[in-house]
Amino acid sequence: MKLFFLQLVHHWKILLKDRAYVISFVVGLLVFFLGLSFVKAASAYKDSVIYEPVGDLLLNFLPTYNLEFLYSWGMYGIVLIIILYPFLFKQELAPFMFKTYGILLIVRSCFILLTDVGPPEGFYFDAGFGDNFIDEIMFRNDLFFSGHTSIPFLAFLLWKDTKFKWVMLFASITMGLTVLLMHVHYSIDVFAAFFITHGIYSLSDKIFNGLNVRFATRIKLYGFKAVKNRLKNIYEKSKYT
Repeated sequence: MKLFFLQLVHHWKILLKDRAYVISFVVGLLVFFLGLSFVKAASAYKDSVIYEPVGDLLLNFLPTYNLEFLYSWGMYGIVLIIILYPFLFKQELAPFMFKTYGILLIVRSCFILLTDVGPPEGFYFDAGFGDNFIDEIMFRNDLFFSGHTSIPFLAFLLWKDTKFKWVMLFASITMGLTVLLMHVHYSIDVFAAFFITHGIYSLSDKIFNGLNVRFATRIKLYGFKAVKNRLKNIYEKSKYT
């Protein structure tokens, strides 16, 4: 555990000494919070108007289930993991992560404004369960595309070089099934989320790939493992002198 924290501090020191990293990190935070404000404003605006639902062949065969705990606390857990993971294990990815999530939120807010569609019939919010926690965090008309599906799926794409990506893929599929079984989203909201998110990731990767390589190279050259290897080589050489 002590070694882990030494490595964590060392990597942050190395990256924060790079002016490009600091600027990229700050820009990432600005884009991310801009995206958050956009999607919240767009969702609140759409909820001020009542729209009619449309048909959905898949939802016609699915009854409405109360999956409130998974929908709310499950998603909060996923978001917490997504935030903590780069800070603890992949510090070089943090700026890219914030910028890409910011772009995702901005794009989603645009789609929300473009789609004048009401929630599906049987929507859990209207199912008469009364006053509960979910009512305070849930919008009705922020449908296309599913944030519950796209947010963990983007983490799967961002962490493509780690085994932990499979956890996020599983989370994305689970959240997609959850919102369908709750009739919170139409099936197109869930299925389209995978394709749109992949497109956003590809665009962001093309724009910021140079910085990503720079930060990854900095960790490779001056990171904890590199320092350990250099010290090991010095020690090995000293044994023969």
